[in-house]
Amino acid sequence: MQIYGFERYGAADVEAYLEVPSPGPREGAVLVDVRAAGLNPADIKVRSGQRQGTVPVAFPMAMGREAAGTVVNDPSGTFAPGTPVFGSCAAGVGALGEQTVLELVQTAVVPDGVSVEQAACIPVALGTAWDALHELRVGAGDTVLVLGAGGGVGIHAVQLARHLGAQVVGVASAQKGPHVKEAGAVHVPSGEGWVERVRRAAPGPVDAVLDTVGGLVLTEAAALLGDPGRLRSVAAPATAQEVGGSGVTRRRTGAVYAEIAQLVGQGALRPVISATYPFERAGEATAAVAGGHALGKVVVTA
Repeated sequence: MQIYGFERYGAADVEAYLEVPSPGPREGAVLVDVRAAGLNPADIKVRSGQRQGTVPVAFPMAMGREAAGTVVNDPSGTFAPGTPVFGSCAAGVGALGEQTVLELVQTAVVPDGVSVEQAACIPVALGTAWDALHELRVGAGDTVLVLGAGGGVGIHAVQLARHLGAQVVGVASAQKGPHVKEAGAVHVPSGEGWVERVRRAAPGPVDAVLDTVGGLVLTEAAALLGDPGRLRSVAAPATAQEVGGSGVTRRRTGAVYAEIAQLVGQGALRPVISATYPFERAGEATAAVAGGHALGKVVVTA
């Protein structure tokens, strides 16, 4: 079968279409024909070798770590052949290929009212946002600050925090401002002076912070919190710990994915997909993600 991936770590020039054997059935996993795959900034770091020791890689490996498709084989019998499912790829397996293998415990059925493109966005960005908000104990009446509110995690965290009854202030570029507002946040332009702009825009004290930016922005945000423990960072968990917060502990279960998919099906959450590319243009898709300015999610379809 064909994949779009890499045979060694490196820059974008190591990416290529490769012919590899089908992954075949394996215990504790679900073999699927891929119909859509989500891409994320972390996928670029995996390809470059920045995630060695944390993300298992078996060369040659396809790009991407989340996919939606139809079941070919499930040795456990949990999912019948032909069932539309989505989830996280098994260790050492990527998503951009004709077939992939999903971890059984991290797989859920694509419900009615949810497209495969939307489902393929759930495990990484939407799942991270949902897990972070639960850890932050976000509820009605809270004011939540989202740093990087136009990105894949950020734009969905805005929607989910609003679903939980919170007021949201989203820091993002001026270009992404209209989309952040549409998602339900008060938009604050990023850049110098953003802290004072947040103080003017926030309806009250900031109760919780979700960071997807890191660096100085993260440390400045910590000063806005009364309780430093209510800070989670996707971009710089070590820095978050230094200021009293932490990274996000991912649950990554089929049950959680199904819960998020239900919200999508009900219309309470709308996956924001900035671009969809056919498999034949997978290189353009990875380049769009690597550029670092994509709004929401980038998806590749079969």
